[in-house]
Amino acid sequence: MPNNFQELERSDVYATAFCHFPGTDPLQIHEIVRGELGEPNLALLPQLADRGVGADKVGRSATMLAELGFDLQPHGWRVGVNDGIDARRARSILRSDENLLADVLGAERKPAQRLKLTVLGPWSLAARLFLANGERTISDHGARRDIIAAYAHGLREHLDRLARITSVRSFSVQLDEPLFADVLDGSIKTSSGYRTLRSIPRSEVRGSYEEFFKVLHDDEQAYQSQTIINLPTSQARWVERVDLLVQAGATALVIDPQGMDHHQWERVAGLIESSGRVFLQVLTPGLRAPGVVEGVNTILRPWRQLGLGDGQLGAMTLMPRGDFTRCTSAEAVATLQQLSAYAQALEQTRVDA
Repeated sequence: MPNNFQELERSDVYATAFCHFPGTDPLQIHEIVRGELGEPNLALLPQLADRGVGADKVGRSATMLAELGFDLQPHGWRVGVNDGIDARRARSILRSDENLLADVLGAERKPAQRLKLTVLGPWSLAARLFLANGERTISDHGARRDIIAAYAHGLREHLDRLARITSVRSFSVQLDEPLFADVLDGSIKTSSGYRTLRSIPRSEVRGSYEEFFKVLHDDEQAYQSQTIINLPTSQARWVERVDLLVQAGATALVIDPQGMDHHQWERVAGLIESSGRVFLQVLTPGLRAPGVVEGVNTILRPWRQLGLGDGQLGAMTLMPRGDFTRCTSAEAVATLQQLSAYAQALEQTRVDA
């Protein structure tokens, strides 16, 4: 099956969300997700960090390091060792979540074909992991190369497994890169905290992402896939970072329009003109949401000011501004319902264009 997601992905406007939720009952969250983010919206695989060690963002992502053991030390997750009890727990949580997803989708009359999931980006994960000697993995060229390669293959295996046990045939993988700027700027502290590590060459970062994308997307997959880069728009030299990632093959970005300047918006427009996608954060969970007319006009104003046509709105997906980890179930439902209403109105605008 071909994997050019820009050709295969639907062209209408829809809603989705971040994958992180509060609580310890994933089935309850599935009920919310399936109820509010069913077709035509993009449902997701929930993550519940409140379940404890191994359900956290780093532990969850580390379970996808193919053929690499890991354990938890006082200073953080360590790789290149035999699995510790915390690693085994992390793997058990992931397998349980995979099986529960299969059960939930299998019980549906019309099982979902599309799914979004979230993991740490390769460089933010490498920056958060430690070697057996206690130093950060990004301090060693060979170690960071091997870890990022293992991560790509392990994430691919995760998608392959989900495709085997569920009805899903289209995956959107969000790669959160909160430490990307720190990696490039050389502001990651050593394990001692007394100095900072050298900045990673941009050529190495670009090359590693090129290889990462090659592993995740190829013509042998029995499903479609795309990766979405979540690079905080508040990070220094955001446009420069985006250019680097686009050169490596990135085609979709999560963006927060609050505080974005004209230069950033122009880069977003360039991505859309090149058949890319944007995942636009438009509502803050727990806060009062504007009505549909006001909310849609707020979205359309910068879009049209950039010279983008209403017929191009299909390149946009709506998301909340942040995850639901500090929200009640009622607040999460209300936010998703309002996002869906916005998406429907924008889709009608697109169709009428």
